[in-house]
Amino acid sequence: MGNSPNLTTGPLAASIILTGAPGSGKGTQASILARRRSLPHLSTGDLFRSHIARGTELGRAAQRHIDAGHYVPDEVTNAMVRDHIERTAPDGRIILDGFPRTRAQVDFLDTLLTDVVVLNLVVEPAELLRRLEHRATVGGRSDDAAEVVRERLALYAVESEPVLAAYRDRGLLRDLDGAGELHAVARRIDEALATLPAASC
Repeated sequence: MGNSPNLTTGPLAASIILTGAPGSGKGTQASILARRRSLPHLSTGDLFRSHIARGTELGRAAQRHIDAGHYVPDEVTNAMVRDHIERTAPDGRIILDGFPRTRAQVDFLDTLLTDVVVLNLVVEPAELLRRLEHRATVGGRSDDAAEVVRERLALYAVESEPVLAAYRDRGLLRDLDGAGELHAVARRIDEALATLPAASC
């Protein structure tokens, strides 16, 4: 990134969970952070697509639920996540994007990773709507169509609160401003990581 700011790229002892509403930019920022820190990146969306494309037993199970318009159940998602972390992050250091999504998944992740920091990208609802509607127009993503955007955001607000509360209660959650240019948000993430205790950063 020729014009990107000079961001800190020192090692992290903890795994990083990037969370935020649809359209918050967590996927993009997770990819950037994983490259900068030379850490594996786990996106549950990518994980589902990989298993489905390879025709694995877990992929077939996920496809059945997706085709029915349902969330992939925790037991299927968790099995995929466990396999991915054990193969790609044996030292317990990874960037997670889109996981955990439920309180039960938080408990499951506790059995896999001992040290995590959670960065929550906060963006005003009006800006999220603008981003998602733009993405639907430019990228042709059917799940970003205007008629379902508000429903997705409302569902996220309800379902994410137990997850955020679990990490907030442990002092592991940091809310960050997710508005503005990509590099500005990346800098805020880097600054938040720089303030972690020495054991984590």
